[in-house]
Amino acid sequence: MSFEWVSYFECATCGELARADAVEYDPLGYSVCPLCGERSGPLASVESDPRAAEAAE
Repeated sequence: MSFEWVSYFECATCGELARADAVEYDPLGYSVCPLCGERSGPLASVESDPRAAEAAE
């Protein structure tokens, strides 16, 4: 019998649920939401997202 252990990522901002192996990670290893681009990690709330700046223009 084979078993595949699957873990999931859930975005705290938009609620997106995705397989952890399908999620991108930043250089420090923190996840980046595939739907909204929100970053997790200790500095996520103080860093500006370049995509957000482009959307505001």
